[in-house]
Amino acid sequence: MGRVSTRVRGVLVAGFLACGLHGGGAAAADSTEVWPEAAFFFGVGERTRLGLDASYAQGKDSDTESLDLSVFMDNSLVPILRKELRSADWQRGRYVWSRIGYTHVGKAAGGTRGEDENRGVVSLHARFEIPAEVWLESRIRADLRWIGSDYSTRYRYRIDASREFTMRQRPLVAYLNYEWFYDSRYDDLARVLGMLGVELTLGEHFRFELFLARQVDRKPADETLNAAGLVLKWYF
Repeated sequence: MGRVSTRVRGVLVAGFLACGLHGGGAAAADSTEVWPEAAFFFGVGERTRLGLDASYAQGKDSDTESLDLSVFMDNSLVPILRKELRSADWQRGRYVWSRIGYTHVGKAAGGTRGEDENRGVVSLHARFEIPAEVWLESRIRADLRWIGSDYSTRYRYRIDASREFTMRQRPLVAYLNYEWFYDSRYDDLARVLGMLGVELTLGEHFRFELFLARQVDRKPADETLNAAGLVLKWYF
């Protein structure tokens, strides 16, 4: 237990330092938010699952808030067949899988509702194992965005490193990821996002995730955001 805890702490400390490299250290002007989220997954055969997701963001020092409501379908393209590499988790049990979905984004500031966003989502995920039982996952994603009456696209690339441990006979996954956002409205790299966290399995149908995030925006203005998040996940 002590050895596992030391390893987990090492992964998270290294990840926190990596996330803080871009955009400099936290300053008084940095914004702080809380990102709670709830997700529901429904298995449909061996290769497909459906999902519902609701995520909320609330500024600590401002009256800005947002609510994202999503529905999606995941399809397995290359499942992991080797028993010693399989995981009970649907996502970690695939080498390659895809997602298509839809997200509605509502935002408000100062009690005034902003323009709603309707977003189509298409993504492709690929996983492979490296030494020390670490898995890397590469994700490419396209957001097809209608903000009010204006259409734009946002292309995203994320690289994720994770390792599964056992804590009190329960699976615990520590992870670190970094993501780049290209926005067609500015024809430029608009944002980078670093996240590190842990996911703990409490039963066959429930898991929860705790994470820290650092977001650095370059367009339309230079801004830095630090966030703490909690994700509750149910599996059926």
